[in-house]
Amino acid sequence: MDKKEKISVIIPCYNEEENLATKLPRLSKLAEANNTEIIVVNSPKSTDNSEEVCKSLPHLTYTNGDEAGRAFQMNYGAKLATGSILLFVHADVTIPDNFDVLIREELKQNKVGFFNYEFDKPGFWMRFNASFVKEKGTFTGGGDQCHFFDKETFTKLEGYNEEYIIMEDFEMIDRVEKLNIPYSIIKTPVIVSSRKYEKNSWLKVSLINGYVFLLYKLGASPQRLQRGYKRLLRN
Repeated sequence: MDKKEKISVIIPCYNEEENLATKLPRLSKLAEANNTEIIVVNSPKSTDNSEEVCKSLPHLTYTNGDEAGRAFQMNYGAKLATGSILLFVHADVTIPDNFDVLIREELKQNKVGFFNYEFDKPGFWMRFNASFVKEKGTFTGGGDQCHFFDKETFTKLEGYNEEYIIMEDFEMIDRVEKLNIPYSIIKTPVIVSSRKYEKNSWLKVSLINGYVFLLYKLGASPQRLQRGYKRLLRN
């Protein structure tokens, strides 16, 4: 893969004005030097000033999605993307300065990948949770790990399944594995926000995540997954 192939960083968001204001200026500066474009797809349900944060930054396209839901927003951003590589980043996740070099190197061997991660708050239990994603396994492939794709492969996969309001990330990786598409985990970590753990508790978030993940693996409908998660967790 040509080291200069363009990367499209797609950021779905919902009332993420504060995180966008903090993280996008840095990402915009990185984009200037590494042949990257940034596409922010806001939820139509957002009520904050995300658009004002985005509109003055270079190398960035801001748009409002026609529908709410992260899977839809990510697919919408992918349709607008002009890069041959797609990177999906949650608004509260910080990616490494050399993300472009790392991704292009990985895609020389594989068609799909994601990053290892660490939390932005120290502590044994946060490190414990992060330890589950360091190698390929049951819990790897969550959206906080920042999926990236060769765009041709993403198109063949027909994007994220928009029926899933949550668990769209694991559903995607399950399809990747079923189709025997090679993928890899970049060891350099992205930094993930621990805000859900701060608003709830480590134990509560971990139990809810485990419960919803089990429901997903047992074949629960996307609607049931969403109801259970939304009822139990304070975002």
